[in-house]
Amino acid sequence: MFAVNSFVVLLLVYVANCEDTVLPSYITPCDFKSDKFTECVKEQIEIALPKFTKGIPELGVPSIDPVQLKNIEVLGNGLNLTFSEAAMHGLSHCKLTELKAEFSKAEGTFSLSFKGNLSLTAQYVADGRILILPIKGSGDALVEAQGVEVRIDSKLIHDKDSTGDHFKLATPKYKYTIERTTFDLKNLFNGNKQLADTTLQFANENWQQLMDELSPPAIKQIVRTVVKAINKFFSKVTIDQMIKGYGDE
Repeated sequence: MFAVNSFVVLLLVYVANCEDTVLPSYITPCDFKSDKFTECVKEQIEIALPKFTKGIPELGVPSIDPVQLKNIEVLGNGLNLTFSEAAMHGLSHCKLTELKAEFSKAEGTFSLSFKGNLSLTAQYVADGRILILPIKGSGDALVEAQGVEVRIDSKLIHDKDSTGDHFKLATPKYKYTIERTTFDLKNLFNGNKQLADTTLQFANENWQQLMDELSPPAIKQIVRTVVKAINKFFSKVTIDQMIKGYGDE
């Protein structure tokens, strides 16, 4: 087993001369055995990561910014709050904070961390109370989360098909932190500005309690989407195409 400090080559760098793969113009191949391999990878991720989140059509990798979310419901403690037609924006502007792996012919590990500001747009329906204040309304919703950091830890296994051996992320786990969140819910109390302003101010001052219910299902869907996109990339490019000399190790 051997380790590399940067694993982006598995996502973004593959052999330029491969007949079955067309190298996107914004990616420069890195030589795994080169003394400057790590430096090359770091440079390439800064260039390619935003484009990766926007999708790689030639490889069938879909855009993951925005992430389309299923309905999110906050039910309990006197509050019924539902977000529908929801989308999470901002992944393409997140910065990679950690990317490393250990891998072998049997089973390796993969770790990915990213941080940035994310915003949720949706239609909301609310009825009940936020702690001590009533809330009621429906309409457009904007939830802005600052300093969201997500870490994904996963097994890295081999998956073989007719084209060769591929990497695949399996049984991923994740954790996250959020520094601050603000809520903007339109048409609260049928447009009563005084009641709406008071409730939103209270919600924003007590954002943590709301996010304890709202963020887990949203982050879970984001992680699933990211892992699915990475595995889609892996399924299109063999290990030998991604890493020169891997089979010699």
